[in-house]
Amino acid sequence: MKKKLTVIAITVGIIGCSLLTAGVAFGDVDPIKNLNNLKSAFESNKKKLNEMPNQTPEEIEATVRAGKEPKDLGKEVAKKEQIADPDGEAKFANQLKSYIAGMKDSVSELKHMAEETKDSKYLKKAEELEKKIARYEQEQQAYLKKEGKTVKELRKELDIPAY
Repeated sequence: MKKKLTVIAITVGIIGCSLLTAGVAFGDVDPIKNLNNLKSAFESNKKKLNEMPNQTPEEIEATVRAGKEPKDLGKEVAKKEQIADPDGEAKFANQLKSYIAGMKDSVSELKHMAEETKDSKYLKKAEELEKKIARYEQEQQAYLKKEGKTVKELRKELDIPAY
């Protein structure tokens, strides 16, 4: 009897999941609208959590329990954002800018090391990195002018992961 119930439960689960997946695949659910709803729910829960008192141990425990809901909503928002924008186009410009800034910091550090140690290998690495920076900046300008490649192509070419 338990085996039959288990098989029935698994079958119902598979059918239910396939129906949900089919609904999403055929466009029954708007991921952007769903994402906006989740974001607003997350912000309201976060605001409510910040307004909770937490002086006594009971209040602290209630705050911890209430904090789990915004955390779960935040995870759900991140999943929906990944579905709505798999290439991370919304964050790409800032991400590229931060990569360039990090490489510039590395160049200055390499030049400083070359002066300190009187070793030319640091200068060679700095020169290689400066060439890479120039390429990244060129691609950044083309992207900002909306010329050329898509974000997906740029991520692959420049080796910048989407997260």
